[in-house]
Amino acid sequence: MVGAVALGAVLLSAACGASPATTNAANAKDLAEAQPAAAPTGTIAIDDAAPAAGAQNAGLKTMDAGTLGTVVTNAQGMALYRFDKDKSQPPTTACVDACAKTWPPATITDDAALEGVDKSLIGTLDRPDGIKQLTIANWPMYMYSKDAKAGDTTGEAVGGTWWTAAPNGTRAKDKIKPAAPGQTIIRAMDVKPFGKIATDDKGFTLYRFDKDTVNPSVSNCNGDCAKTWPPIKAEDNIVAEGIDKSLVGSITRADGTKQLTLNGWPMYKYIKDTKVCQTNGEGVGGTWFVAAPDGKKAKDKVAK
Repeated sequence: MVGAVALGAVLLSAACGASPATTNAANAKDLAEAQPAAAPTGTIAIDDAAPAAGAQNAGLKTMDAGTLGTVVTNAQGMALYRFDKDKSQPPTTACVDACAKTWPPATITDDAALEGVDKSLIGTLDRPDGIKQLTIANWPMYMYSKDAKAGDTTGEAVGGTWWTAAPNGTRAKDKIKPAAPGQTIIRAMDVKPFGKIATDDKGFTLYRFDKDTVNPSVSNCNGDCAKTWPPIKAEDNIVAEGIDKSLVGSITRADGTKQLTLNGWPMYKYIKDTKVCQTNGEGVGGTWFVAAPDGKKAKDKVAK
């Protein structure tokens, strides 16, 4: 029977792309787009519109990006990103040619105004293409060509190597707060190719099992099955972020523990997902599927 739970609804969602270790063929496209290829590129300046003569270039500011916390943006609110294949000692870019078309290097002028960013962390590097690229804490900064408007962070975790940047140059995701003691968090996150899916507080994918039942809600994954597919424990305080709070509940399992449910479906993780955003459990045995934020199979929502 679905138990009553205390819910705090925070209508936010984070973005999360396919990890390099993800084995689904559908994710190969996202891995490929993060890899350098060949073709010249241009850049997107930190200030999209050139400042008037004598005016100060309004260069960098910060914004609240939901579960990602505070990220650094240009003056128009477009998120900046860093690339795991770059180096900070010394600052070196590994994104050139076609890669830099998808991820245009960010630039900055000497008179740029900084809001919420420490001036001592700001620098530049001379790229192989002659562009002087912005660095924060020695990490090269980029825009993402698929971010369509201010506030977008759709480049988060693309290829498992691209991340929104925090104001101190670190990866914003590293500052996401995990669940507190006595709390369970279920989040909606963007994971390609599925779109939004359900994840736990750390960004690990949640799954549903076709052999479970909904009316009533019963888990049929016990014993060795539950070792491979650990049930998501339902604490007394359950927080839903980007997910309809009325869909979240809990059941009492055969072993007496409480398990999180979404739209009546018991929720699980998969032990072979070793990094956030991986969906290695999709389709296993023809009975395990990534859960969408409404508890349905995420695969059924992918555009045909």
